[in-house]
Formats: sequence, structure tokens, C-alpha cells
Amino acid sequence: MIDKGSLLDILDQADTVLLATVSGSAPRMRAMVNLRRKDLFPGPSACARDAGFDVYFCTSAASGKIRELRANPAAAAYFALPHLGRGVMLSGVAEILESPDLKRALWDDSWRRYWPDGPSDSDCVVVRLAAETATGWSGTETFHLDLRSL
Repeated sequence: MIDKGSLLDILDQADTVLLATVSGSAPRMRAMVNLRRKDLFPGPSACARDAGFDVYFCTSAASGKIRELRANPAAAAYFALPHLGRGVMLSGVAEILESPDLKRALWDDSWRRYWPDGPSDSDCVVVRLAAETATGWSGTETFHLDLRSL
């Protein structure tokens, strides 16, 4: 059985992160940046890692994913390290946050191309996925965990 530390390692190191939402009755997936990667996002990663199994994404308030989450907050994020034979899907409920302090804590200056006014840009919002379950694989082992009991 995978332990909590190994599970967090997958989240912290994943090259690929996909966010799944629901549009009507159909799932929708899109690639997102992994804010937990301290090698890529040294500033935001501290805040993102402190969240444990909750996952943060910054995105546009006008995006389809925000419209979908407002209609149905059920969501999942898939973190993959395929070259190591490891991956995990976190499922739970997403919340759209506009806290200026949180946006500053998660901000990366390379995003000014999207939000010229920086973290105070009204189009910049934070999605927090409050993970309830983790399902995945590590090597030849598969697992399903209730994160609320860890």
C-alpha cells in the first residue's frame, strides 16, 4: 500500500497535471501547471505544498473550466510520472477563490502575459480542489484511498 509521503511525492514531482471538470453530462480535461513543482515555481510551490492533498490552480475567471465548476463543482486532477510508472487521480469538490493574499502567494511573474495587472488582475482566480479520494498506480501496485481518513 502506498504511504502518504509517497503519494505527496507524486504530486510534488509530476510533469503532467490534468484537471477534469464536468460540462453537462460530459467530462472535460485540460492540462494545467503543477504549482507544487519547486524547481519550476519556487515561490508558489511553498504555498501549494503546504495544502497537503488540496490542489491549487490559477486560471482565468472567464474560462470554460470556471463556468463548468460554477455549474458543477465535482472535479478531479491527475498527476502523472509515466517514466517512473506512477500516477494519481485526486477527486473531490472544487472551490473558486479570489483571495488577494492567496493569489499573491501562488503568483508566478511569467503569468503577466495572461494577467498584465499581476495577481490583482480581476480575471485571475484560484481553483482549490479539496481532494477526498486518491486513486492511482505506483509500479505494479494500484491503490484507492479515502484522503479524509489519512
